[in-house]
Amino acid sequence: MKNLRQDRGDSLRPEYRRSDFGQMAQGKYALTAVEFAELVRLLLACIGEDEGLEFTHYSPGSYLAAHNSGDWTYELDNSNQITLRFWLSEIASIEERISNAVTITNPQERSELQNLLLHHVRVLKSRVDEL
Repeated sequence: MKNLRQDRGDSLRPEYRRSDFGQMAQGKYALTAVEFAELVRLLLACIGEDEGLEFTHYSPGSYLAAHNSGDWTYELDNSNQITLRFWLSEIASIEERISNAVTITNPQERSELQNLLLHHVRVLKSRVDEL
């Protein structure tokens, strides 16, 4: 019978080093990294449900997107600036631009982004109600 000696400090094969894998976290959900675009989509879905609106993603480079009067959309540019739009017709819209932090790394920043989105959704909604 072989006498196997285990190193409790490192459970990897000898040909690998811990530094080859980058930073590791314990547990399946110890750290959840969500892309900014996905976070915005999820927050707008929740806010839209609370406010009775349905937001869809709008890509400014897509010329095939036909919008109807009454559509609510959002778009993200390369610097993660968010633009909310209410479409008056196929080509005319009312927009609300949101400048925000480029990275969201902790729950407090996520909460601040949610409050910022909620505020601007309500501002846009009140502008639409004035028409």
